[in-house]
Amino acid sequence: MGKIKIITDSTCDLPEEWFKLNDVEVMKLEILVDGKSREITSDEVLEEMKKGKKVTTSQITPDEFEKAYSTILKTYDSILSVHLSSKLSGTYSSAMLAAQHFKGKVEVIDSLTTTSALGAMVAKAVELSNSGDLEDSAKKMKIFAQNVKTIFGIQTVDNLIKGGRAYTIAGKLVTLLNVKPILKGEDGEIKFHKIVLGFPRVLRGIVDYIDSFEVEGGRIYIAHTHAEEAVEYVRSKVNLDCIIAPTNPVISINAGAGAILVGFLTS
Repeated sequence: MGKIKIITDSTCDLPEEWFKLNDVEVMKLEILVDGKSREITSDEVLEEMKKGKKVTTSQITPDEFEKAYSTILKTYDSILSVHLSSKLSGTYSSAMLAAQHFKGKVEVIDSLTTTSALGAMVAKAVELSNSGDLEDSAKKMKIFAQNVKTIFGIQTVDNLIKGGRAYTIAGKLVTLLNVKPILKGEDGEIKFHKIVLGFPRVLRGIVDYIDSFEVEGGRIYIAHTHAEEAVEYVRSKVNLDCIIAPTNPVISINAGAGAILVGFLTS
């Protein structure tokens, strides 16, 4: 029992002030533009990609995690470190390697998701950590990771293809037919949910997906890339509390402009 610190990474989409209010440490994945490290905003990411620049990310290293854990454990009793899916990045593996140096003090959670759904996981971690029981909190978080849901709509799959997050053939089909994909998180990966004609049907499909589950806590988490109207549509159609945030730069690389990404936990 004791004071638990929550750590996540910069693929977690929550309002910036939320992290401060809830004392959550955010470790940053490195962003590279044409191979050079940059401190860059989401808007700048989109602009660089429009110019044809190659924008990529680099995972957090074990050494970075070890240094962070060591510093934090000087003022906290333990750490619950919650990160994006191990199938999308090596960040979780880096955290696991670092945690080996702090046996019994650090629990690392593979959220099996990212973006707003990772936000839902981190919010739950904060809630559970109030018990002061690291082992029990980690055990419950691993169960939630098996039941976290992500559903999102994007205007184009071009960015996902460039980032290796979608099948090229499917991407060409979407471009050719001028239809829109609805994507979901499943088994820690990004997969096609369905393909529809026009973005309004994407939004209806997202609402239908949310409605098909019993949402834990009556709350969903929405991230978007300049898609305010889409967010308002979804919010108006679901009888749920909505936590809304802009996509972070890492997620913007793959989602592109106009994307809406919804995450939630299921009961």
